[in-house]
Amino acid sequence: MLYCAAMKKMFIYKAIAFAAIFATLGVVPARAQDDEVTSIDDFLEESAPESATVDGNTNSAVAQSGTSVDNASGITQLDELSVESEVEAERAKQAKKAEAVVTIDAVEMQNTSKTVSKAINSASGVKVRKSGGMGSEGKVNIRGMEGKNIKVLVNGVPVETQGNLGLDDIPIDQIADIEVYKGYVPARFATDGAGGAINIITKKRPANSVDASYSFSSFNSHKASVTASHLIDSIVGHAGLEVGVSGYFNHSDNDYEFTSPYMKSSTGKDTTIVRDHDHYTSYNVQAFANLMNAWFDQVSLGASYGAFDKEIQGDANRIVETKNEGYNFGATFGLDKKNIFVNDLNFGNHFSFGYSENKVIDTSRVHCRNWFTCDTAKKNVGELSTMGLPKLRTVQAYDFNNLLNLDYQFIRNQFIYWNTLFRYHKEDPEDDFGTKMLGFNTAGYPGKTVSVTTGLSLEDNFFDSRLQNLLGFKFHYLKADISNTSTSRLQKATVESNDYTDFGYDESLMFRIVKPLAVKGSYQHAVRLPTPDELFGDGVRVSAATNLKPEEADNFNVGLSLDLQEIPLVARFRFDGDVFYSYYKNRIHYMGSSQMSVPYFNMDPIRGWGYEGDVKLDVNEWILFGTNWTFQDLRNIDYNAKQGILEDAIIPNIPRFFMNYLAEFHMGDVINKNDFLKFWWSANYTDEYYYGWKISSRQSRKIEASFTQDLGIEYSVWDNKLAWSFEVDNFMDEIVYDKYGESKPGRTFATKIRYSFR
Repeated sequence: MLYCAAMKKMFIYKAIAFAAIFATLGVVPARAQDDEVTSIDDFLEESAPESATVDGNTNSAVAQSGTSVDNASGITQLDELSVESEVEAERAKQAKKAEAVVTIDAVEMQNTSKTVSKAINSASGVKVRKSGGMGSEGKVNIRGMEGKNIKVLVNGVPVETQGNLGLDDIPIDQIADIEVYKGYVPARFATDGAGGAINIITKKRPANSVDASYSFSSFNSHKASVTASHLIDSIVGHAGLEVGVSGYFNHSDNDYEFTSPYMKSSTGKDTTIVRDHDHYTSYNVQAFANLMNAWFDQVSLGASYGAFDKEIQGDANRIVETKNEGYNFGATFGLDKKNIFVNDLNFGNHFSFGYSENKVIDTSRVHCRNWFTCDTAKKNVGELSTMGLPKLRTVQAYDFNNLLNLDYQFIRNQFIYWNTLFRYHKEDPEDDFGTKMLGFNTAGYPGKTVSVTTGLSLEDNFFDSRLQNLLGFKFHYLKADISNTSTSRLQKATVESNDYTDFGYDESLMFRIVKPLAVKGSYQHAVRLPTPDELFGDGVRVSAATNLKPEEADNFNVGLSLDLQEIPLVARFRFDGDVFYSYYKNRIHYMGSSQMSVPYFNMDPIRGWGYEGDVKLDVNEWILFGTNWTFQDLRNIDYNAKQGILEDAIIPNIPRFFMNYLAEFHMGDVINKNDFLKFWWSANYTDEYYYGWKISSRQSRKIEASFTQDLGIEYSVWDNKLAWSFEVDNFMDEIVYDKYGESKPGRTFATKIRYSFR
């Protein structure tokens, strides 16, 4: 206990020390310049001409690293289901001023080996917790809410409609921006969600270009991606045709050491184990064609195929053979037109179809009682379940989606948005192997859902946009046909139909007091509908839940933003701070049982509040410092006799306090003209938190405080056409836990090379 207390104090002292360093350096005299170079984008803009002629039209010149003008193509490298036009993108940018959102510039990270998880984990109020290395489960936690409470979208479309696409499968060099919405999901996103959203905006590549990258890192990890496009001018009249392909490949052995508290050595310490069954491989290939400047501004057609293979790693017991695998393919069709029928009315309609097949292979004869003691059973018993239930479970899923977007500027600076997403989802699970051995259906039963989410929002701007108001309404409808056996697995399943109808609404207000100072506040009544896996179950461990209610949350946020660009001693100072409060009810939860199959259920209400701050300091044209901090407190409101949860008990397994730090040095024209060099150091401190409900300050099942540091270098030449980077994560090799029972990888290395031709 004395050791743990000393370690905790040491981490706190480190955090205070680094904060003091930032404060001291912030007042170091430095020459403030109007043309400061704070990123590679700023540097390249200095050397680019003011305009260039492309196909007879005048556009902005090639300026930003790896990107170019938003030409008529508007290529999106991943799913073509939703493609923002230039007008829609600008209006969304304006709308975000009043919203509780942070935008992360992924273009600045395109030459690095960072993942989406790593990028958003550096934002205040956000914590991404992973159960392992590449391909492992990752839970995005925003202001204490995580998992399915947080919606992940690609170009405004829920990723759950796009096959087996994982958060970190998307290459960072194919992404333009990552938007993090905290306790708020805009009505213009036609989706549910009670805790917030991550919206990944893919790049709009210039025509006739190729961009390729390859990275290699610890544990035999490889990541490769490529995109290519070609423009055919004037195929019919003024219409043009653009075709292209994109793809990625990921692989890792994930064979790092981790400590397991489920096995103790003779001295009582956790056992150190090498992950020997955690290989992961995924790939995806997509092709697209865009017909532009016909009657529709753009007619888009796309097709994709992807697959993955993931071995399952044990932590308490050794797992030898069990794994997941699957594949998916999809097709998309979209129509976009500005000023349809009347001026300032923009239309977009995008349809997609997806088919996926996911398989759990758990038919091993090997049974391990712990990590070191294994034997061969007389029959196939499987490794995942203590009940001895083998699986060869295959789930076939069909998805049909249609997204309709309309926006209209009815008066100058006054906009109305209408967005509707229709989704049909059907699952058909099968497990002939397990069913034959055990005499009952071990795969679960077919089910389907039909859902419609429609959002209507009004944006008003007054006094040259110094005052902005956003008012939004959402309507959610879900019909689920659930196959259920209420008493016995041997009983024939009956189909029950449930209808869910709910409303959400929000109000956001921003007022710019003076040019550098703005205040904002927002409220949202948010809704999260049950998902198919929560409703249908898996046939063995999780039974069908026919009585689940939608989750609901009332989220409040008050914030202040300060941006000073003309002050003595420093080039720029930025501060963003927020105080938030949430009341959350009907949270969908699962509590496993070793004796029987149990369903998901709704929990008692939860109350949460907290505060966060973000500071960035451009000392001069070469040096940038930043830090942010988050405190969040979530508690159970009522006494739960069934689970023995006390009133006002702290919600378990959620970090309560954490901080991030950043220091960058960057400069251009180092060796040759138009080259760029950047060094960076980043760190994260996370205070200790309890794995279970806190009963006593002496309970041992808790996740210790941690302090990790990363280093990196990046160098690019020829206007960022060729770039190289090298990074060391956790270079002090600290032991860090994101979840109880599995320590994360220690010190890791990564290097990446990227080439862009245009």
